[in-house]
Amino acid sequence: MDPNEHWTAYLLALLAGLIYAGGAITGKKALELGCGQVRVVILSNLILSACFIPHLFLSPGWPTLWELGVGAGLGSIFLLAQALLFRALRAGDASMVSPLMGVKSILVAFFLVILGFSDGAIPPSTWWAAGLTAIAVALIGWPARNSGRTSAKGILLAIGSAAAFSLLDSMVPHFSHQTDPVRMLFCIFGSLGLLTLILLPWKEEALFRRSGNGDSWAWRSGILIALQAVLMSTAIACYRVPTEVNVVYSSRGFWTILFVAWLGKRLCLTEGSLTPWVKTRRLAGSILLGICILLIA
Repeated sequence: MDPNEHWTAYLLALLAGLIYAGGAITGKKALELGCGQVRVVILSNLILSACFIPHLFLSPGWPTLWELGVGAGLGSIFLLAQALLFRALRAGDASMVSPLMGVKSILVAFFLVILGFSDGAIPPSTWWAAGLTAIAVALIGWPARNSGRTSAKGILLAIGSAAAFSLLDSMVPHFSHQTDPVRMLFCIFGSLGLLTLILLPWKEEALFRRSGNGDSWAWRSGILIALQAVLMSTAIACYRVPTEVNVVYSSRGFWTILFVAWLGKRLCLTEGSLTPWVKTRRLAGSILLGICILLIA
């Protein structure tokens, strides 16, 4: 990967990873304070969808039926991935879920080949990376004392979310460059906003409530998750380097672990009381995962 090529995309991905760490921690705090998971997903997606409304006016012409159809399909995948992400944050620690999401970079490489969007077969380095990733996942997800069941559930949900996001990231550049990328982003996230409305009957409390203990954290998480998604989606759609962009974006795992170590106790997060050994092991697993990701870069 040439560090001087597509530097704007890499900068966007790096910034998105940093902001994501803040969104994951504030989202975890909101869930711990009793905010409903479905409501947090709806709030985050509606804020994100609203951020892409200007894209309709930044692109020449109106969306075609083909663009709207593709956008709806990709928006559906995003909705599934986002729902799995917040479910993983409820089931597991943010300092575990965020690093595990780094497997997305490796899965993108596989999906690009499987879907025929990349020339050639999967190289040996990617298979090595996949094997080492299993070790990294074990280091990150090995349960803390008395939390084995919750940890296992969080691991599966995080990997499921990573797989859905990987499928999305492998498809977005292909379809966005068949038309105007800005207009395609509007179609994807405009559809996401409409599809998210389907979840309204299952929300646990008033959507725009601001009086509950965790409400301010839910709003902060929604805004941060939306902002990082805007940055990352722009990097993915406008530059045809999805694997490389995800390599940079995987830094969110390091940022989340550092934020939890620094702010965990101050924010009274449950994982703030994790032992130094667990935090060190997760950091080691995150570093190993970073090495795996570099193997495919």
